[in-house]
Amino acid sequence: MRAARGLLVAALLALFVALPAFLAPQAAYADTYAPAVPAHCRVAVPTTVSGERVVVRVRVSVPATASPAGRVVAAIEDRGGRVLWRATARHRGEPLALDGPRLPRGDYVARARFTPDAATVTGCSDRTDFAVGALASGSGGHGALPDTGGPHLLVLLGAVGLVAAGGGLVAGARR
Repeated sequence: MRAARGLLVAALLALFVALPAFLAPQAAYADTYAPAVPAHCRVAVPTTVSGERVVVRVRVSVPATASPAGRVVAAIEDRGGRVLWRATARHRGEPLALDGPRLPRGDYVARARFTPDAATVTGCSDRTDFAVGALASGSGGHGALPDTGGPHLLVLLGAVGLVAAGGGLVAGARR
């Protein structure tokens, strides 16, 4: 019992000796964290007819009242990753419309990267796939006609007919 009491006194004494070290006021340091506002990029390419210039539209926005200023680099690549066109423009808060090259019919990728002037805004990038469509009217093509289904539409209509016929057989068998 005496040993337990001595152990308890020693533990309490150690606690009282260590307690001031934990309760002492700590030196306050200035907070040097300056949060950066994330920018959001959006690149879009409107429908383009083969032989006409491609227009690359780039919009940069930040979730704040200030409009971001900086440099935008836009590029068009083919599906293999080869750069076909590149342009650099100054962004001052308004959406950009950059006139690109005349491209033949096919599938392409448009990319845009924004580098801000201020360190309080982060950069961003975006990419989108797009296709240059039909030939322009007057160039021997049919213009930019919509795809109405073709042979796949006939298969769909045949399947609907089979379902309707099966429904009729089931209804007739239940009478």
